[in-house]
Amino acid sequence: MWKLSCALDENLDALRRRFHAPENADFVVRECAPGGVRMAVVYVDGMAERKNIEDMILRPLLNMRPFGGTQPEARSRVLMEKVLPTGTGELTDEEQRVAEFILDGNCAVLCDGSPEAILAETQGYDTRGVNQPLTENTVSAPHEAFNESIRTNLTLLHRTLRTPDFVAEMRQVGHTSHTKVALAYIKGVASEQLVAEARRRLDGIDVDKLLSIGQLEQLIEDRPGKLLPQMLQTERPDRAASFLTDGMVVILCDNAPYVLSAPATFLTFLHTPDDHALRWQYGSFMRVVRILGFFLALLLPAVYNSLLLFHEDLLPADLLTSLLEGYTLVPLSVTLELVLMDFVFDLINEASLRMPGSMGSTLGIVGGLVLGQAAVSANLISPMLIIVVSVAGLGLFAVPSYPLSLAVRIVRLALVAISTVAGFAGIALMMFGLICSCAAMDSFGTPYFAPIAPGMRHNADLFVRLSVRRQTRRPGMARPETGASPHDPRGWEKGGGRV
Repeated sequence: MWKLSCALDENLDALRRRFHAPENADFVVRECAPGGVRMAVVYVDGMAERKNIEDMILRPLLNMRPFGGTQPEARSRVLMEKVLPTGTGELTDEEQRVAEFILDGNCAVLCDGSPEAILAETQGYDTRGVNQPLTENTVSAPHEAFNESIRTNLTLLHRTLRTPDFVAEMRQVGHTSHTKVALAYIKGVASEQLVAEARRRLDGIDVDKLLSIGQLEQLIEDRPGKLLPQMLQTERPDRAASFLTDGMVVILCDNAPYVLSAPATFLTFLHTPDDHALRWQYGSFMRVVRILGFFLALLLPAVYNSLLLFHEDLLPADLLTSLLEGYTLVPLSVTLELVLMDFVFDLINEASLRMPGSMGSTLGIVGGLVLGQAAVSANLISPMLIIVVSVAGLGLFAVPSYPLSLAVRIVRLALVAISTVAGFAGIALMMFGLICSCAAMDSFGTPYFAPIAPGMRHNADLFVRLSVRRQTRRPGMARPETGASPHDPRGWEKGGGRV
């Protein structure tokens, strides 16, 4: 690693070569000579705040007194301790450290005769503010979301978890991008084995560039070839804080508006912050609705296809007659209709996501109504099939996790295909294989179907959520260092009772 020298010109030449100046016009070198001693302030224009540099660096330097009898080697230390007002300064003699610090939006002060540079935080690049969540909307939970600044996201977590045990380990990933990544956990709560495993995976990444947290997820997940997601994404600070207090680890990435939580189990993907923000009766009811919606989205089209192709005798005579009358003028088979309409609804959903603002929701509503009505009027699609596909689509929208909803879409098509060949037997066989495959999966050492298979310590918060008084345990899936809380959440009832 190259070290700084005592000659200012040598240091500036090395930094100019590293930043490809003067071709790179954003690399700025501001030289001055207060008291007859040459100095230079270097930064990247647009990343550092010019006003901060002028007020905190240049003005104090230009107004300083001469060094007097100070040794040349100690000039940088004297500047940092007695001249510059910034409270975040540090000294370094490593050129690599200076370059990394400048690229973070800060500046470096070099002084002729001193082999050390002063690093001062002067970040000023624009970032998106803290807005409402876009994909995890809630009714009663907080309405704050992460943004693309890793420092802002860590601040949001610090504000939610005001404990000195909250730890955020910083590192850089990518030989070219040098992307900031943070491993966050609560010391004394998160398992040391889990933290060590997360460190091992992050430190073992060897890529040229890391541009998104989705790419990071694919680099550290257990089974990249599996269909279901193995790490939970969230854009909500309150939900990330909840995972941390349960003993999990949270991974943040610069330029990413959401974070990753591990380990993640299957049932975690079906939970939402509203489950805990609302009274337990309401939260349990909505969770049951959500789980039923998940199974409707997954199985309803395949079951409908099997009933009409293989198991007509299971339907009441009146219902069967009504269904068959709807197909008298339809030239397509049931399976082809299902695949076609499922593709059309997926196409409408994808188009509405890509359209800007309110145009997207308008496109989704109008497109679904117009195409569905036109297809029925043209005798291309049965009216009952429109109902089946619509209910399955609504169930899909009830799934809180977008990656899980994409997996459901793919599995649903496979179930429709196998139901065409083998009916209910094919559906049962494929679901059995899918369950066995998921049961063999791990997420950072935790079984995917925990705490059900295998059984682990957990709160009364799986398929339904019971009262807060029953939520005193830390779930055992992450194997936290501490388990149950010795306190009664409603301790005020002891002794005095109710009024």
